[in-house]
Amino acid sequence: MIKSINSKVILTLVLMFGFSLASKAEVIKMIIKEDLASCTGVAPMTCMQVKYKNSKNWELFYSQISGFKYKPGYRYIILVDRTKRKNVPADASMYEYKLKRVVQKTKVKVKTNTAWDYVLKHKWKLIQMNGVTQTSSPVYMTFDGEKNRVAGKSGCNTFFGGYDKREDTLIFKQMAGTMMACSEELNKLEHQFLTLIGDKTFKFDVADQTLNLYQNNKLVLMFGTAAL
Repeated sequence: MIKSINSKVILTLVLMFGFSLASKAEVIKMIIKEDLASCTGVAPMTCMQVKYKNSKNWELFYSQISGFKYKPGYRYIILVDRTKRKNVPADASMYEYKLKRVVQKTKVKVKTNTAWDYVLKHKWKLIQMNGVTQTSSPVYMTFDGEKNRVAGKSGCNTFFGGYDKREDTLIFKQMAGTMMACSEELNKLEHQFLTLIGDKTFKFDVADQTLNLYQNNKLVLMFGTAAL
């Protein structure tokens, strides 16, 4: 009889403890984007991109969702149980996530990133001109893909203009710039750069984080990525 009572008490405590743990789980809705994004945890990796109830922009999701099998090319709306962890390991999420239900799974056409997409995302600093390495060059340029505009610094002056991009061909057009007085060294650099690039047509490629411009199969200008 005593054993039976003790068993019932233990069972009740276990159920109460389990209910207490479960009650701490918060049910949230998440939207999972159809493609992964580069991210950095302990090392470079790829992460899911998610939106929550009040999100305006996609956020990188560094954790895992237990029971959820992600497949690129599909956008998901899911419900998950989110539980706050008590002892959070270093470099780990403060929450644990467990799939409750997949509300919606929609096939989405994923845009394939091209070399030109990479060019549009970066600022390009001149590192070589006509075979001569440019050390600490002030010359740079950026491209606006929506307006087909190019702008940057040609020395101590700024320059701007338009461009056409056709497959692996880049055509600069209607180039102009400011006309501030510069040192003799910068004047020389600026004149050489603007003469090379002004209203000219180049073949281009992107390799090892460099943007390379060619004329007659000769490398004329090389740019490296720089912080915006």
